[in-house]
Amino acid sequence: MLTYYFKYTLVDFRNWLILLLTFFCTESSFGEQIDSQKETGTPVLKGLPQVVHYSRHEFNADPQFWSVCEDNEGVLYFGNNDGAIIFDGERWHKVVLPNNSSIRCLATDSTGNVYAGGFNEFGLIKKDSTGQFYYKSLLDPLKFHDDEMENLWQVHVIKNTIIYRSFSKLIAINGSKITKLPASSNFIKSFEVNSQYFVQDQKRGILRLDIDNMKFIPYFSDAQIQGKDIIAFLGTQQKNIVLGVAASGEIFRLDLINKSATLYKQLFRPSEVNKVECAVEVNDSVYYLGTLSSGIITLNENASVLKDEPTFEDLQDKSVLNLFETRQGNIWALLNNGLDCITFNSPVTTLFEGASLYDVLITGNEAYLATNQGMFYTRNIKEIKPQFQKIKGLEGQGWTLQKIENDILVGHDKGLFVVDKTKSKQIGNISGIWKVVPVAKQKGIYLAASYHGIYVISKKEGLWRVDHKIEGFDESSRDILESEIPGTFWVCHGYKGVFRIKINEDYTKVVSFEHFTTQNGFTFPYSINVFEWGKEIVFTSNQGIYTYEKHKNQFVPYLPLNKILDSTKNTRKLFQHQDKTWFVQDDEVGYFYTDNPVLEKGYFLQFKGAFNRGMEYIQPLTNDHVLLGTKTGLYLFDLTYKNKNEKVRTFITGARYLTDQKENWLPLHAENPVKLPNSTYSLRIDFATPKMQNDADIQYAYKLDNVDKDWSAWQFASYKEYSHLRPGKYDFQVKSRSLVGTEGDIASISFEIVPLWYQTQWMMFIFILAAIFLIAVTIKLVRKKIEHENRKAQAEVQKSKKLLELQLAQMKLKAEKDQINEDKLSLQEDVIIKSKELANYTMLLVKKKDIFAEIREDIIELRGLVRNDNSKKKLQKMFGKLNRHLIGEEYLHVFETNFEQVHKDFFKNLKEHYPCLTLRELRLCAFIKMNLTNKEISPLLNISVRGVETARYRIRKKLNLEHESNFSEFLESIAQEKNSDKESHLLL
Repeated sequence: MLTYYFKYTLVDFRNWLILLLTFFCTESSFGEQIDSQKETGTPVLKGLPQVVHYSRHEFNADPQFWSVCEDNEGVLYFGNNDGAIIFDGERWHKVVLPNNSSIRCLATDSTGNVYAGGFNEFGLIKKDSTGQFYYKSLLDPLKFHDDEMENLWQVHVIKNTIIYRSFSKLIAINGSKITKLPASSNFIKSFEVNSQYFVQDQKRGILRLDIDNMKFIPYFSDAQIQGKDIIAFLGTQQKNIVLGVAASGEIFRLDLINKSATLYKQLFRPSEVNKVECAVEVNDSVYYLGTLSSGIITLNENASVLKDEPTFEDLQDKSVLNLFETRQGNIWALLNNGLDCITFNSPVTTLFEGASLYDVLITGNEAYLATNQGMFYTRNIKEIKPQFQKIKGLEGQGWTLQKIENDILVGHDKGLFVVDKTKSKQIGNISGIWKVVPVAKQKGIYLAASYHGIYVISKKEGLWRVDHKIEGFDESSRDILESEIPGTFWVCHGYKGVFRIKINEDYTKVVSFEHFTTQNGFTFPYSINVFEWGKEIVFTSNQGIYTYEKHKNQFVPYLPLNKILDSTKNTRKLFQHQDKTWFVQDDEVGYFYTDNPVLEKGYFLQFKGAFNRGMEYIQPLTNDHVLLGTKTGLYLFDLTYKNKNEKVRTFITGARYLTDQKENWLPLHAENPVKLPNSTYSLRIDFATPKMQNDADIQYAYKLDNVDKDWSAWQFASYKEYSHLRPGKYDFQVKSRSLVGTEGDIASISFEIVPLWYQTQWMMFIFILAAIFLIAVTIKLVRKKIEHENRKAQAEVQKSKKLLELQLAQMKLKAEKDQINEDKLSLQEDVIIKSKELANYTMLLVKKKDIFAEIREDIIELRGLVRNDNSKKKLQKMFGKLNRHLIGEEYLHVFETNFEQVHKDFFKNLKEHYPCLTLRELRLCAFIKMNLTNKEISPLLNISVRGVETARYRIRKKLNLEHESNFSEFLESIAQEKNSDKESHLLL
């Protein structure tokens, strides 16, 4: 449903509000009026209630409706071409008859039974245990069959008797007894007056049915009612006098005692083509008539048509087939194309719409509005729908309206103006005026608070003028209040903090200027406002309410208000009116009684966020009525509505769950919690508050035990879904509230998600025992495992210790091996050096041998040539010396010694493998290993080259070497084999 401050189109004729407005010259604020004289008179303000439209998009059925009734829970049943359309305030339901005919009539009895009638069919509309509506025919239980019933157009419940009317007959049902009463021609319409049943027969006129005897008693003949078709009986202030409304527009005054009928009124002109379809009596003074083509006509207590009535201008269809008043006092219009609900019972009515409202001034019957679109004026605020017109020259943002010295002053974005009805005249040439503030104890002096400082204005010889600007202060002064010290003013700036200024006696300049921000008690310098509450000046902020302590030069929290109002919220407006204190906190308006500080904010929830921030207009007119200006218009609020409302019931209208793609419904009133299968993976619970359906938008809060710790936040959704709930017992609770203060009680439903076999309590107990056993076994096994692991760990430690020792030994061996390798490398280098020395020594021996041989030959040759004895002797002596120094065994021993140093144990190894080798052959092997040629070897062994070759041959035979084998490589392999054996031995 729509919130009430958006759209209002109807007038509440039953609640005329007498509003006494008194304006004082000392009051100053955006929503306050300043008047030097006390206003007299009691203007009556009227507003338009809301019309809520329902189309086939909402109810999803044929848009033509015939009948309606309301059960004891506030659920509405509508007779429709598609069957019964049922509205519980949140959802629409449809019930069809067995023959799919239209439902033309509906009625309820005192126990809440709903009776319906269609074509050749009548019965009850009921709810099953799951909350689903269904139709139960009464034909078979009553053993009644009549194919000539045709359409049943009306049904009444009187004295436990249900009476259905068709054109041809009446069918009266009392218990199991059923009576048929045929018409002489046609029954046109039936009526109930004072628990009496009347029916109009086309020929006999209006008859009363004696229900006890089931007999007709003539009351008004066809001639008395001029042959007109009467469509409604309307009560009057006289119990036995009713008004009979004819379809053609005639109204007859019917005397039920004297059985007289007189034509009382004629609604339509002779040339007018129209028809009255229905009528409803709202109270003894107001009647509503639904017509075929003119919508709804309003009649007063004298049955006179109220002209220029704007109440029903907003109906979505002018063809009204039926009217119905709910127990709440709202009117439902059943249209040829849709449904409309006129919320006469709403506490909110509309006075003006179409602009954002900042201030209002009502003087006598006239009213002025300050809006974002300019200034508006109406000559008669008491009209049902006041006609406002813009004041020329004041287009654009208007701020305030004040009545000062019998003139109406306007604070406007363009400047300061004086207005008279639709005329305006600017005062001075300054722009951007917030408001005008009177100066205490300075008669005739006023301060004009502007965007950029303060101006002094006065009225001289009947004309307003701007005297001068006060020097020394150029800040915006929208929020200004005079302190208890004359000439001293508090000025609050939305972003700069608080200023205290003192103006000199002739009001020409500021002589003292103080600027307070965060140095003097405020946490933040933003959004601070100043108000007078009681006899104190208080400052509201985002962190609470403060007051100024002069001796400390500090702003300190003001406990009397901080105990009442939430200090964590931004209080933007605060003022007293009679016994109430009104406030605005974080876009919410509310009040509390000054002597009983209990906050009342829920009453105004529909206006949350609708006010102009920082410029909220709230004007109490009386203690029970208040004007509220919002971004959409001006509204009148009736505070007595709260006292009319009793707590209503919240209903759980359905609960369904899904399992294996199948939808199932839960019984709503089971004695024990309903058991749901474990395979339930989705659960949806629907709820509604039928008796709250026309208050305003409805909010719900809910909680599910074992899932939700606290109530959910208020929300508009009228259902709650849960998925994959765990097995267990649950209790779902839901409560409701409307945006006009009505509260609903708590509804609940209990259910249980059935556990699987292994999720039952017995199995849980067995599982617990098994778990305890397993834990004990596990503990034992763990202990054994720990002991085993300890032993294993000890073994591992020992193993690790041995491994470490082995690793240390290996490291030591590796170090020794590395040292051996280093020594080996050193030895190899030494061998290479000694090999070179040995080779050099050997070559020297060879050269020395050659030289000795050459010298010897030369001496021998010289000796043959010399003839002198002395010379011969000398040569002989030289020859002897030469022979003595020939290379002999001593040189070979030296060679062998040096050779052994280079090639360790070469002779030994060779002798071990081949003991048959002689010393000369061993030496020959050494020379061969040194890669000496036969020519080089021959002098060393004192044999010829041929002798060397022969010696080599003999050695090869001893060594069993093939002819193809390399002698040098063979000798080398023997040396390497021996070295490898030594290294292996060292490694082991």
